Amino acid sequence: MRDHLLGAFCAFAVVLLVTGCVGTPDGEHTHSDHPVYLENLGSESATIDITVVRNATGETVHNQRYEVDPGEERKVYNTDRASPTGLETFEIRYTARNETKQVTVQTNKCFGSAHVVIQADGTPSSYYTTCRVDLLALTET
Repeated sequence: MRDHLLGAFCAFAVVLLVTGCVGTPDGEHTHSDHPVYLENLGSESATIDITVVRNATGETVHNQRYEVDPGEERKVYNTDRASPTGLETFEIRYTARNETKQVTVQTNKCFGSAHVVIQADGTPSSYYTTCRVDLLALTET
């Protein structure tokens, strides 16, 4: 019985090492596919200006104005389009309803997508998904 448990444990450890789940934290694994979404939960159309800056170079890689209808959600950019090399940071600046804010993502496996949201009361906000699906990092900057 003990040998069977030891064998199962060793097999599990090998699977974890091979899949990258142990050893190097996800924050150190590069992953450049990070979409930027706009969503309008309000009852009126909203104009949202999106500027994406690649911090490594200071380059503006996306700068566009969008009209977002009530109930609409759409993908407007992906950091993969900038062809990042290694771990990089992208700052997503957004202006809506006379407020300018930002949300930042890094090109690692722990970051997912960035979301700019017009709340039901009309206020703009943002969040980004993380490597833990059940957690959302809310930002109010």
